[in-house]
Amino acid sequence: MEQISKSQLFSLMLLYEVGSTTLFALGIGAKQDAWIVIVIATVISLGLVWIFTELQNHFPNQNLVEILQSLLGKWLSVPIILLYALYFFSSASFNFYEFGEIIRTTFLVNTPQLVILGVFMFTTIYMITLGFEVIARTGEILMPVLIIFLMTTYFLASISGTLDLQEILPILENGIKPVLKEVLPVINFPFGESVVFLMYWHFINKKESVRKIALLVVCITGGILILTNLMIITMLGPELAAKAEIPLLRVLFDINIADIITNLDIIGVIVIFIGGFFKTVLNFYAAVLTVTTLFKFTNKKWMTIIMGLALIVYSIIYFENISFHRWVGFEFNSTYIHGIFSFMPIFIVLLSWLKHKTKNLK
Repeated sequence: MEQISKSQLFSLMLLYEVGSTTLFALGIGAKQDAWIVIVIATVISLGLVWIFTELQNHFPNQNLVEILQSLLGKWLSVPIILLYALYFFSSASFNFYEFGEIIRTTFLVNTPQLVILGVFMFTTIYMITLGFEVIARTGEILMPVLIIFLMTTYFLASISGTLDLQEILPILENGIKPVLKEVLPVINFPFGESVVFLMYWHFINKKESVRKIALLVVCITGGILILTNLMIITMLGPELAAKAEIPLLRVLFDINIADIITNLDIIGVIVIFIGGFFKTVLNFYAAVLTVTTLFKFTNKKWMTIIMGLALIVYSIIYFENISFHRWVGFEFNSTYIHGIFSFMPIFIVLLSWLKHKTKNLK
C-alpha cells in the first residue's frame, strides 16, 4: 500500500482546506462581522474534525468505504457508499468548473472552455495514474508557494494605503443573529469538506499523527481565512465585498504602490491554479477510490479516465454560468449537501462506539 509522510499529509490538507476559499469573503452575509463568523466556525470545526479522526482511529488501516462496510455490512453500506461517491464527484465538479470558468473569464478570454477543462482534466488523470504518493509529494512542494503568495498579498495590501479599518466597525452592529446565521455554511465549507480525507488518512505511515495534523490544519486555515476576510472587507468594504464575484482578484487589482507595484493578478492566477487544482484532484480521486473499492476494481486507470470524461461533460452541461455555480455552491450546497455528508460521520462514530461496547459486553 502507498505511504505518505506527516509533512505530505499536512501539505495536502492545508492545500485542500485553503483551496479556493481565499478567493471569496466567506460569511459576508454578516457584513463587517464576517471575520467573527470564521472564528466561531473554526472553533466548532475543531470538534467536527476530532470526530472524523476518531472514526479513523477506530479503523486505522481502512478508508471510508471499508469502514462503512465493516460497520453496516456488505449490502446495507452500499447506498451510503454510492451517495458518498456522488458527493465527492459533485464536489470535484464544482472546483473543476470554477477553475476553468475563472481562468477563462479573467485570463484566457479567447480560449474555449472545453479546451481549458480538457487540459485540466488530462493533468488530473495523469497525476492520479502516477499514484497518491506523487500527489502528496507535489502538494508538499507547492503548499509553501501558495502560502508565500497569500502572505505576499496580505503584506502588499497592508502597505498599499488602501486599508480602512473603519470598515470593520462597529462590531456586532446588528447583534449576534446575522453572525450565527452564517456559521453553519462556513463550517460545511471548507472545514466539513475535510471528510474526504477519510479516504486518505489510512495512507499515512504514522497514523497516530493524523489527529494532531488535522486539528493544526483547521487552526491555520481559520487564521488564513480571518486574515483574508479582514483584508477584503477593509479594502473593498462589506457591501462591495458581498457583490464582487471574486473579491480577492478585485483586491489584487486595487493594490497600487507608487505606480510601481501594480497589476498583481498573477498572484490570483497562482492561488486559483494551486488551490483549485488540488481540491479538484483530491475530490475526484476520492470518488474514483470510492467506486473502485466498493466494486473491487484492481485497475483504477480506466475508471479514472471514464469518470474524468464524465466530469467534463457533467460540468459543462450542469453549470449554466458562474452565477448559477455560485448560487448552487454557496446557497444550497454549503448549507445542505455539505452539511449532510460532513455530519454523517457523527452517527457513524456513535455506531462504532455502540458496536465496540456491545462486543466488549459479550
